[in-house]
Amino acid sequence: MQFVQKKAKLSLTLAAAVAMFTHASLSNAAEGQDSQDEESIDEIVVVANKSARSIREIAANVTVMTRSEISDNLATTVADVFRYSPGIDYEAAGSRFGSEGITIRGVGGNRVALLVDGVPLSDQFDVGSFSNATRDFINAGLIQRVEVLHGPASALYGSSAIGGVVAVSTPNPADLLRNNSTGGDVTATWRGADESSHAAGMFAVGNSSMGLMLGASLRSGQELDSAAVDESVDFRDYDRRSAIVKFVADDRFGQTWSASLIHQDSEVTSDLNSMLGTGRFRSTTALEGQDEYTLDLLNLSYQFGSPGEWVDSGILRGYYETAEIRQSTLDERGLASAPVSIDRFFSFDQEIHGFELNLQKHLDGGRFEHKLGAGLEYRERETTEFRDGLSTSLTDGTSTNIILGEAFPLRDFPISTSTEWGAYFEDVITLGDWSVIGALRVDRYELTPSNDPMYAEDFPFAELVSITESDLSPKLGLIYRITPDTDVYLQYAHGFRAPPYEDANIGLEIPVFNFRAIPNPDLRSETSDGFDLGVRWHGTNSGARLAVFRTRYTDFIASKMRIGIDPDSGRVLFQSQNLSETIIEGVEGGGHINFQGVLESFQIDGSFYLAQGENRDNGQPLNSVGPGQVVIGASWNSLNKGRRIRLQTTFTDAWDDRDESRGELFKPPGHVVFDLYFTQRLGERTTVRAGLLNLTDRTYWNWSDVRGLGPNDPALPYLAQAGTSVSLSLNVNWQ
Repeated sequence: MQFVQKKAKLSLTLAAAVAMFTHASLSNAAEGQDSQDEESIDEIVVVANKSARSIREIAANVTVMTRSEISDNLATTVADVFRYSPGIDYEAAGSRFGSEGITIRGVGGNRVALLVDGVPLSDQFDVGSFSNATRDFINAGLIQRVEVLHGPASALYGSSAIGGVVAVSTPNPADLLRNNSTGGDVTATWRGADESSHAAGMFAVGNSSMGLMLGASLRSGQELDSAAVDESVDFRDYDRRSAIVKFVADDRFGQTWSASLIHQDSEVTSDLNSMLGTGRFRSTTALEGQDEYTLDLLNLSYQFGSPGEWVDSGILRGYYETAEIRQSTLDERGLASAPVSIDRFFSFDQEIHGFELNLQKHLDGGRFEHKLGAGLEYRERETTEFRDGLSTSLTDGTSTNIILGEAFPLRDFPISTSTEWGAYFEDVITLGDWSVIGALRVDRYELTPSNDPMYAEDFPFAELVSITESDLSPKLGLIYRITPDTDVYLQYAHGFRAPPYEDANIGLEIPVFNFRAIPNPDLRSETSDGFDLGVRWHGTNSGARLAVFRTRYTDFIASKMRIGIDPDSGRVLFQSQNLSETIIEGVEGGGHINFQGVLESFQIDGSFYLAQGENRDNGQPLNSVGPGQVVIGASWNSLNKGRRIRLQTTFTDAWDDRDESRGELFKPPGHVVFDLYFTQRLGERTTVRAGLLNLTDRTYWNWSDVRGLGPNDPALPYLAQAGTSVSLSLNVNWQ
């Protein structure tokens, strides 16, 4: 595997991290000879097999974040949740739109499946500078657990998981009740980086056979306090509300019924003064935005079966979800030769419904042990989008719906319905120290655009593209247990993604800029072939993991690529195209050491990630693959576990490997950031947490915040991370 040469500082840091974790493995293994009676507990994950399995039964890298870890990190945003998880990045869309999705190993957007309690979230879509339908989770205060499956996962999750899976779980009533008939958890958090406040409360009532939980969360804040400026000129105020109602009951046959309703809405107002007087906004004197997002999700499930019957366990889930995005923009051009006030409006709606059935069966045939899984899934999405606009003269008050040559209202693609059918089968075969994992999924995808009068009026000569695609997604894994505590694994996984509606039928024309985007009836499905080779060691007091990965993407869909000049109109033409081949390869790992003896209260943990991507069509790097990163944490716990002090150190390399064939890009410098956390329990029910972030007041940028921006972009100073800031939280729970 040919890796781009990284800076010596990062290489030495990576080598030191690997050496440290290897030493931890060897030293703790030696100690284990004297403590064989101590039994380590394997971590249980669900995302890799759609059923609860030990991490040692999985031939892949899975990252897990528990509610306790999220709370200890004082996390209130998506960026906070993944702050110390190298290789998992949030995708940002400037100071107005914020986070729009998750990137895993350099692949993001709608190529990563985002699930809440097993239900897929709506898509991300953007067009131009004023319209962006983002993807986001519920507020962090209502999250119980996050599991991230790295790499292609189409063998179980289908077309939407060619880049990986992020599975978010909310609490069940039993998580709050334990042995009582009532329980609750209330948290109040203040975050100095954006002067935000976050309040979350969950309450449950029930008994051993049924329970009802109510939860609500509110987060309000302002723009990030950038360390690169003394005073921000970009202003942002936001309010995000989440609520959940969940009912769980066991019937007299021991089966479990569950129903939940999740609601989330947000309102964001922004005043983007940093752009005024520059570039395309050189005549603009006011640029303001108002964005609203609403999500409603109904989730019904039935868990059934018992060991010894035709199926040991199974779950049938049905869901219905609606997502609505409304965005308004005021662009006042008071310095133009003909001063105008331009009002723009963007609407994006998605309605999703579907069901899935997952079955599990354990067969013990003597020498061979089989863990079988099978499932059936159906999903339908209807997507509606349009843009509107009105330009009003500041001189005489006359108005027009023609802006930059576009006649509003219009759609960028017709109202579209996509349906997906999928069926999979998986068998984990264990013989002694060897396990073989085989899985196969068949998918059928259909895209049906409607005969949309609004779309047809603006693009009368566009031929609507309907798509029907099928694919087989196999997965084959091998695990060998070298010792009782050490596993080596190898996995091949095939991925598949059908052409989405926005690429197949895009219609966009701006005469003033002399360009046109046209549909592509010849788009092919993306496919991927990924290989993972890894080793895991898990002892009583320490653990380590190391994985090397390489994924080859064929027919990768690049949106709105320039393809030439229209000979009839002279317009510059853009069209979504298939890239013949792209490669992403890298290494990631981590570990932890719990010291014994006089240092038994101390722990060191860490993780790292280093990768590169290449577009084989032109030999250029992939700009979705970020810089290398190492995270090391050192913590001290009091003997009674009531107090904890933790120092997190994050080393991030400079972002060198980028495609600048279309122009120079800003290069975020490498940086080291120190964060200090303190946790104190006050009795059995109350916990106080405090964080002092960016201890050295370092000015730095997260690469994902500035990806695609030039070195002289006026927004850069306002996209830097906060300097030294304080976060505080108070938690009270009773169970």
